[in-house]
Amino acid sequence: MFDVIAVPVDGSEYGYKAADVAIEIAQRFSSKIAAVHVLEEFSLNSYDSEEDWGDEILSRVTEKASKADVEVVEHLLTADPLRDMKFIVDQTRADLVVIHAHGANNNRFVSFEENEVSDTQIGSVSERLLRTSDVPVLLVK
Repeated sequence: MFDVIAVPVDGSEYGYKAADVAIEIAQRFSSKIAAVHVLEEFSLNSYDSEEDWGDEILSRVTEKASKADVEVVEHLLTADPLRDMKFIVDQTRADLVVIHAHGANNNRFVSFEENEVSDTQIGSVSERLLRTSDVPVLLVK
């Protein structure tokens, strides 16, 4: 049913939760996972440190998937996640996208009083992908 499941991961607990769901689905359907981490085009950090962090994130997903006998192809790309995620997912030839509702950099939905992310809001990257994707998108809360 699903040959390739794309899962964008950003190093947040939400991203790893989405990866866990993608791994479980991949096990059931004998699918491959396209783990995607996007290095933002304009970052205040050095490219080498961002690249190292991205490699670590993808390695963590690959390690967990390999324990479940799921093949992972890692994609470490420099792009604008908001603008380019649909294109990136298309390039992975995914049949399904499993994405988290909130990302590591999604602070605009944080309540400063409660210091928690609102359950009624989703991040801008997830929202845009839901609206524009040509394949099914599973949003993980």
